[in-house]
Amino acid sequence: MKVRLLFILLLLLLQGGHLFSQCISIELSVTWHTGYHIYKKDSVVIIPKLNITYRNNCNTDYYFLKVCDNRDNLPNFICTILYYPSDEKPDCHKIMQYNIKSFESQHFNVVMGGQYYGRFWEVYCDTIDITKPHYHHVVNCRLYALSECIRLDNDSDYYFQMIKQGIIKDRFEPSDVLPENILDSIKDQFVFLKSGEIYIDYYSLVPFQILEGCYTFLIDQDNIKDHVLTPEYDSKLKRAFDQELELPAMVGGYSLYSRGFNTNKVTVCFGER
Repeated sequence: MKVRLLFILLLLLLQGGHLFSQCISIELSVTWHTGYHIYKKDSVVIIPKLNITYRNNCNTDYYFLKVCDNRDNLPNFICTILYYPSDEKPDCHKIMQYNIKSFESQHFNVVMGGQYYGRFWEVYCDTIDITKPHYHHVVNCRLYALSECIRLDNDSDYYFQMIKQGIIKDRFEPSDVLPENILDSIKDQFVFLKSGEIYIDYYSLVPFQILEGCYTFLIDQDNIKDHVLTPEYDSKLKRAFDQELELPAMVGGYSLYSRGFNTNKVTVCFGER
């Protein structure tokens, strides 16, 4: 597949006059690495990765929730379709073939973040006002399907059994926000930064590369809070609501950070132009 890649790095969105006006900065960048096609192991390709760099610019040690949940270097996408209705694994080769070049020349925004467990990425047309009611674009489910296939291919039997048994968590519990559990069982959900430290998380953009199209990645500016959200269902009212679980002010010598942060946008285009 002949691919022409266009990479555009937009200017930093400064919130206070200069880069380090906030104690925390979360910077986005894209790098390219040599790898192998998921179903053509003898075919060398250039694989894109989105890097999320967390930087502590202050003299205080901080902890806070990650922008998104990293599962095998892949994100979660908003999608309600179930791809595991039985004990049979999905035919990922057919899914891959079906999705190739689905969105060539289309332009999307990708918003990352939130206080829910998993902290999904939502992809929507760049002409949509996400602050208003809108339908989830089908591209989200296409990306979800491709990501699940890549996960299954990376560690097929283990990951499939985890899904079947419900071991992979999809929500925060009240016990999760206890200091000892934040430092242990759910530590991968958080960033712990001493003064001057940085931490880099990266995500494979191969699902986007397969679908083609242009994608602008950005972080929800309402991302870092002093609480997390977990969905609850009221059987009497027959509706769901958000329950706030307050995060502890101090965990293992790290203070909770819940203020603004500096960030930027990054745009990547895949496909013929």
